[in-house]
Amino acid sequence: MIVVLTGAPGAGKGTQADLLASQGGYRKVSTGDALRKHVRTKSPIGLQAEAVMARGELVSDEILFQILREELGPDSQEKILLDGYPRNVAQAQTLDSLKEMHPVVVAIHLDVDSVELVTRLSGRRVCSSCGATYHVSMTPSKISGICDKCGGALQQRTDDREESVRTRLSVYESMTKPVLEYYRGKGLYHRVDGKGSTQDVFRKLVGSLDGLSLS
Repeated sequence: MIVVLTGAPGAGKGTQADLLASQGGYRKVSTGDALRKHVRTKSPIGLQAEAVMARGELVSDEILFQILREELGPDSQEKILLDGYPRNVAQAQTLDSLKEMHPVVVAIHLDVDSVELVTRLSGRRVCSSCGATYHVSMTPSKISGICDKCGGALQQRTDDREESVRTRLSVYESMTKPVLEYYRGKGLYHRVDGKGSTQDVFRKLVGSLDGLSLS
């Protein structure tokens, strides 16, 4: 069975997916991670994806689905947590073609308001040397602008600048939110409040999953 975990950029779905994988008995499947793995190992589908990206184009839904199908594997009893897919209604409909072996049993929406999302993302700082992540107000480094781990300089990514964040959220609203309506129409949509500490949100997420009849 598949649990779809979705939410806007900055909602914390990657962090929560990792926690569910380590503590909840799920296997996390991220299409982004899988794509990078296939490109790195130069699998046949990875070579196709690499050629597309080398042209500066987006990897097609068809290629992503082929990669996803390989990652899901043959075990129909496995609890799969799908992170980062589907991103549009067409992908959700294609995913349904696997429902005999891997049915989607619930789509969890980590819901965080846009003001909070802008604060979270625009305040993020990343070490230019080791990649460690901080936040100017929530998880600041001990010395402003300096990484606690290696002493490298902390920088703001271009896509974390406020104007870029607002653009990313606009894209999410136009492309991914219809996926929520798709699952709502199937009776599979479930909202979880994504505000609070990482552990607070995790407790809410686990409580919601425990309260659902997943089969």
